[in-house]
Amino acid sequence: MALLVALLVGGCGSAQHAPTAGHKQARLSRGSRPAGSRPAAKGSASVIALLASGAGGLPRGTSAVASAKARPVAIYASPRDRVPEREFPTRNPFGVTQVFLVKRSIPGWLQVYLPVRPNDSTAWVHDASVKLKLNPYSVLVDTARHQLTILRRGRAVLHARVGIGKAATPTPHGLFYVLEKLRMIPTTGPYGTYAFGLSAYSNVLTTFGSGDAQVAMHGTDEPWTIGENTSNGCIHMSDTFADKLDRTLPLGTPVRIV
Repeated sequence: MALLVALLVGGCGSAQHAPTAGHKQARLSRGSRPAGSRPAAKGSASVIALLASGAGGLPRGTSAVASAKARPVAIYASPRDRVPEREFPTRNPFGVTQVFLVKRSIPGWLQVYLPVRPNDSTAWVHDASVKLKLNPYSVLVDTARHQLTILRRGRAVLHARVGIGKAATPTPHGLFYVLEKLRMIPTTGPYGTYAFGLSAYSNVLTTFGSGDAQVAMHGTDEPWTIGENTSNGCIHMSDTFADKLDRTLPLGTPVRIV
């Protein structure tokens, strides 16, 4: 588990705090397995029907989240391909159900965002290979204003001031989603009470610590850095707000950083 958390927080930490051996333990947070979003009334078929109806098909402010079933999920570069380019296991390295944010659908196929480099990568999966749920939540991070906003069905419900990456290691911009929710042990370390791994990677760091420079949202033991540009790319917030995120956001929640 120490190695796994090192992988998660590889792109995190302030200028003063890089990961240390004493802060590399964590537990899966509530709702980490399976994805905690509310299912559509008639399951995946209903979500597929909504996606297939085109622009405006999904209810206002909602997104579709695809999660792995019992077998690895085959990833195709194009619906025309017969051979997948790779597979994702049913659970990621943290033991959390593998999820994908859905971009769009065509008959039999879903285009999904991938948790890989380069950022904003997409590919295709057979719609029968995943389970689909609707998620009413989304997150908007405004780096210029140092503000994080949680929206439910498109309406802002919570706001928080956050810290972001410093000039040399800026927080990447784009559309990402929540991959993991982990309760940190101890909760007094540099990543606070909770860390939420994103499908985002640093645009300037290729490795950090013992893993790739994956970006996360997390608490902090340096509250005076909130509202500042001090991290290696991660978004950090008060532990109180990180606790609220754990209780609110399902896996697969879209996170738009602007």
